[in-house]
Amino acid sequence: MLGFEKEVIEQASARLAEAEESASEHQHRAIRDPSTAHQSLIYPVGSEYALCHAESQLMSAVVAVLNESLTESLRGFYKLRKAFTTLHEISEAEKNYLRAQGKLGGQSRTSVAASTASKTDSDSSGVLTPEDDDLEFVDAEEGTSEPNAVAAEYQGHLDDDFEKLELQDTLTGKEGVGSATRPSGATASSGTAARDAEDDVDFRAITSDPIDLFIHTGVSLCFGLLQLMLSMIPPAFGRLLSLFSFRGNREAGLRMLWNATKFKHNINGAMAGLITLGFHNGAIAFCDILTSDALPEQRLKNLLREMRQLYPKSKLWLLEEARMLAGQRRLEDAVATMSEGSASPLKQVEALRVFERSLNYIYLHRYEECAESFIKCVGLNNWSHGLYYYIAGACYVELYRTTKASDPKKAEQYAAKADEYLHTVPAHTGKKKFMARQLPFDTFVLRKIAKWEQRAKAQNCKFVDGIGVSPVIEMVSPRALLLFSFLFFESHADRAL
Repeated sequence: MLGFEKEVIEQASARLAEAEESASEHQHRAIRDPSTAHQSLIYPVGSEYALCHAESQLMSAVVAVLNESLTESLRGFYKLRKAFTTLHEISEAEKNYLRAQGKLGGQSRTSVAASTASKTDSDSSGVLTPEDDDLEFVDAEEGTSEPNAVAAEYQGHLDDDFEKLELQDTLTGKEGVGSATRPSGATASSGTAARDAEDDVDFRAITSDPIDLFIHTGVSLCFGLLQLMLSMIPPAFGRLLSLFSFRGNREAGLRMLWNATKFKHNINGAMAGLITLGFHNGAIAFCDILTSDALPEQRLKNLLREMRQLYPKSKLWLLEEARMLAGQRRLEDAVATMSEGSASPLKQVEALRVFERSLNYIYLHRYEECAESFIKCVGLNNWSHGLYYYIAGACYVELYRTTKASDPKKAEQYAAKADEYLHTVPAHTGKKKFMARQLPFDTFVLRKIAKWEQRAKAQNCKFVDGIGVSPVIEMVSPRALLLFSFLFFESHADRAL
């Protein structure tokens, strides 16, 4: 997943198939002869192998989607369904034990997920069983045949105490962005209360058995990741997943992942920490409009500090620290952090480190270092060489413009490099596709380069002088949002003019 490289994805698929088969064999052996397996007071015999089997199935589902094949995706979703069933059974066993010990008074996270008592987006766990057929589309009732008819009087619903509402209540209360559709009453809150009650249980006080803790954190990790992934899928995948009655719930997923991070010494807790940090430092930190609790900075800092102490040589935590610094607008510190120590032995992690550092170079307008860093990415990752060459060329365009008057000889060297890298871009675009479509960025840069060549020819000037608005500024300030706006504009502007 880190590199989106087809050959590596194929290797991962083969390894996961081996893991599935091995876990299944060990589980069947444990069931046949319980004396050969771990004896737990909480979970059924062989649960540790069942968990490993479910985890490999979940990862297989992700890899199947990355293969960009509809057939493989359907197989992946089938495995997703089987993994969910396994996780549900393990979680139910855990819930029954906690209830017997008087530690849990409500439904578990998975029984709430499978229940039809609470089906709202904000309160269900987000993963529904196939029997929930009533969640499909229904026809809206026709209120009137007149399209512009207006009711004689307001027929909505206002709270009786609306006039007593104070501004402080809206700032400090439980309501927030996304909660406007939450229904009132016990039914709506029971699911959330049950999950909160379960997640508040300190499992370390229940058992000190490392395998039991491994199973507990594994279930929290898998359900949390499943919920988070399903809450972020694009609409096209959402329609496909509706065949399996899946939907995500980001709030519940993050709660489960945070719960798993309490157990940092095992692989499940560490993975939960990595996912939690990556989600907040990546997807959330780049947003400008956030609720007050969307980015729990102090909690994330504490988690990162503990992970760095546990795994001081891991480059993944160093990368997350640099991302956190960049999110705090401390770009120089972020660059220095990512430059610490030697290269990561894992190629995909090293590619991520160099790529993140390259982005910070361009934000800092350190163009020569940025160009060299992006060219280095070409040898580390094969996903988007066109992007790397385009940004490197754009940096040399900027260097050419800044030295054109002061140092013409050096400016010509920069112009030659800009010309070389930008004309290398077309040879590396159009090959990569996602869901059988050409990548939007490839379309964007091909149109850009063609337009610059046409302008240089019309004005009888060098290619580098035919470039208009700084391509670096286009890449830095608007980022993805305006990039797609440019795609739309350029596809219609010439026709309109």
